[in-house]
Amino acid sequence: MKIIVLPDVHLTTEVPKEYELVKKFIAEQKPDEVILLGDFMDCSSLSHWNESKARAMEGKRWTKELARANEELDFLQEHAKKVTYLEGNHEAWVEQYVDKHPEMEGLIEIPKKLKLEKRGITWHKYNKLYKVGNLYFTHGCYTGKYHAQKHLQTFGCNIMYGHAHNTQTSMMNMKMQDVHMAYGLGCLCDHEPEYMHGRPANWINQFAVVYFSDNGDFNVYPVNIINNKFIFENKQYK
Repeated sequence: MKIIVLPDVHLTTEVPKEYELVKKFIAEQKPDEVILLGDFMDCSSLSHWNESKARAMEGKRWTKELARANEELDFLQEHAKKVTYLEGNHEAWVEQYVDKHPEMEGLIEIPKKLKLEKRGITWHKYNKLYKVGNLYFTHGCYTGKYHAQKHLQTFGCNIMYGHAHNTQTSMMNMKMQDVHMAYGLGCLCDHEPEYMHGRPANWINQFAVVYFSDNGDFNVYPVNIINNKFIFENKQYK
């Protein structure tokens, strides 16, 4: 079984060029499953960080963000046998918005507006673990200097996550237990966003291909996108 994992696309009304490149790869590979590792949508029109900043919010509309996300899900479902959507902290902003505006309850939530149940796409709440074989997936909790080690110590299992936008791995090999690893992935969004105001972000554009055997064992192949191109199985995509 082959799974393609897409971390932190941060889709707005525009499609990031890094994600656009991976779409070509997905169309060719026809994976058994695509896992959206959280923050697939940026949800910038409902951002609590910018709610009092009129210039930052100018022109942003939730209906337009949803329309773009629906188009992308149409594409992914056309080219993958299964799509799984993990909620990230940006998608969680929607529920936080409803907490402040309870009159909107039932009108703006992502699972309903993207018709996930009708599509057959499973939605996993923020940082609830999703398991395939012997590997767990979640959006991620930590962004510190040793975030892979922290995720491994916290969850105590083989785990893949995003959130930090930079890549790390950590291994736990204890004599009386199986080897466990944490795989932190980069992102598929602009790694020099305007809100960083020129500060270096220490991010990398990356996704992952994961192969599973029938007994649940797996191999992880992180793929770095550098200068809007990458190589996989001796083929260049650009």
